[in-house]
Amino acid sequence: MDPSTNITSAAVIRDCLVACIRIMRTAKIGPIAFQKLIKLYKTPELALDALAHGELGNVGRICPEDDAEKEVELCRKLGARMISMFEREYPQMLLHIYDPPPVITALGDVALLNKNNKVAMVGSRNASANGKRIAYGIAFDLSKAGFVTVSGLARGIDSTVHSVIFEKMPTVAVTASGIDVVYPKDNLHLYRAIVHNGGVVVTELPFSSLPKASFFPQRNRIISGMAWGTVVVEASRRSGSLITANFALSQGREVFAVPGLALDPKYSGSNYLIKQGATLVESAEDIIQALNPSARPIAANSLRHAARQDVATDGAGSAAIRRAILQQLSVSPTDIEDLAACTKIGTSTLLAELIELELLRKVHRFPGNRFALSLEN
Repeated sequence: MDPSTNITSAAVIRDCLVACIRIMRTAKIGPIAFQKLIKLYKTPELALDALAHGELGNVGRICPEDDAEKEVELCRKLGARMISMFEREYPQMLLHIYDPPPVITALGDVALLNKNNKVAMVGSRNASANGKRIAYGIAFDLSKAGFVTVSGLARGIDSTVHSVIFEKMPTVAVTASGIDVVYPKDNLHLYRAIVHNGGVVVTELPFSSLPKASFFPQRNRIISGMAWGTVVVEASRRSGSLITANFALSQGREVFAVPGLALDPKYSGSNYLIKQGATLVESAEDIIQALNPSARPIAANSLRHAARQDVATDGAGSAAIRRAILQQLSVSPTDIEDLAACTKIGTSTLLAELIELELLRKVHRFPGNRFALSLEN
């Protein structure tokens, strides 16, 4: 079953959803393993049957059907909906990232999930008054121009971005906890406003899951994956916002950053991104222009494409670079820094070409920016 081929029958949707939940709630299965199972067995139901019969070895205790049904019911009682990647309501942009969550839970206006004009905005939890003012101004102007903001419901910049909901402007909040768990607790009022005033809260985590440190990077890939571009506002070099920016880059999306004073540590991460080629943002108009194909080419303003400027960018040059990359790779993962040393290609250029090769299914990406030849070819 191809996720891009949506299912419509209510009974089939329910069976598929329950099978997806059972697979994903099995301890040793994650989004990548799920994709491999679907490629091998074609449908979640057949993949689940194979797991149950031990065809893939010991994967531990498989989530019982009753537990999956109970989670669906708990979400329904809350007013939330669980959505598998095989349903048309699933965010189509997420299907194009490396490790899309097979199941998400949404509370609020589900129709927002497939609005194609989304922009992610992230930044410091301990944001300054000036950082919040800038973030709100950009978020408000983007919303007024018809864009939908996406952020992570954290303190600081995230909360400021989401606060456009109080002006009846929609926003998407992606959380690192279960759909029924509000974190931080002091964002309860904002959470409720998003849910009841035309926004939507989204998570891939099971019902009642409490936030853990490891959940936040997972959440970040969804924030960037749902949007055409990610804007970083007031971020230090150690900020999790740079993780989101890195995800956006690896997903082939635009990266923007608001600059700050050279000696201000609160902006060291933002300034670093700009030095690496991210589009400098002074107002929402900079983002609107970059994301509007009729205004100017997106390629001229993205970190992903700026990375190519240190080498010939014609088709022949790019093909030669890709051949050099493929010659150095094997089925065992290679770190991007080692690959750069072997190929004598700049890391930024290398990453841009590896993204293209990944989209062509020539290479497979592993955590930590490690790459290997794809077994599909």
